[in-house]
Order: sequence, then structure tokens, then C-alpha cells
Amino acid sequence: MKTTLIVICTILFLASCTNTAPDPLLNELNGEWKLVKIGVGFPSPQGPTELQPEYEEILSFNASKGSYTRTKDGKVVEKSDVSISSDEKATYQKDMLVFEESKTYSFISFTETPRYLVLYQPAPIGAVLADGNSFFYEKVK
Repeated sequence: MKTTLIVICTILFLASCTNTAPDPLLNELNGEWKLVKIGVGFPSPQGPTELQPEYEEILSFNASKGSYTRTKDGKVVEKSDVSISSDEKATYQKDMLVFEESKTYSFISFTETPRYLVLYQPAPIGAVLADGNSFFYEKVK
């Protein structure tokens, strides 16, 4: 009886434990990122393919909390819980950063040299966006 009680308690304890380790991609995002350029998704003929932002935008990610804050010229313009998902409909794996508050997502990638975080223009969850802009961020902290 005592052994059965210990086994049941152990099973209940293990079942109640949750994995609180953040997604590895969220760990890679952890910290502050500054917007350095905007890639034009569908430029007009002889138009620029990249734009320099006319404002300062900082993204702050907290991987352990799964949260994000976006500031524009020093003012908080968005706060949200975030998570990582994959587009199952894509022919190749595309990671998506999901913004829980606004119910939107952005495809996410990194460039190699120089190292930029690239976020595709946000779209509502379930929608497909084509020819949108890409936003390039450089890690500052």
C-alpha cells in the first residue's frame, strides 16, 4: 500500500511539472534589436529596394517570459506575449513569430553576415501576405 501511494504521488508530481524552457528561437531573440533598414517587398521600377527608417524602433524580447515590447522614438507602441510557430502549409519550413495580443504573425529569419533579425510584414493569423516589406534589426543588447 505504501509503495502504491509513493508511485501514485510520483506520477502526479511528474504530470504536474510543465516545461518552462523557452523555445530556442526565442532564446536567440532575447534582448534588444534596433531597426536599421526596411526591404521593399515589391519596389516600383527604378524605385529603391531598401529604405532607411525615419524613426528609431527598438524591439525588446524577454525569452523566459515569452514577451515582447516595441518602442518607436522612445514610446511604447506595442506589448505582447509572443510564441514561435511553423507554417505547416509551406513547402519548406518557415518559422513564424506570433504576436498574441494583436493576433498577427511575422515570418522570421536571420541573415548571416552581417547578423540581422529579419521580420516580414505582419499579417493576421491564418492570412497569407505576399510582396510585403521586410524589416531588418541589429542586436544592440
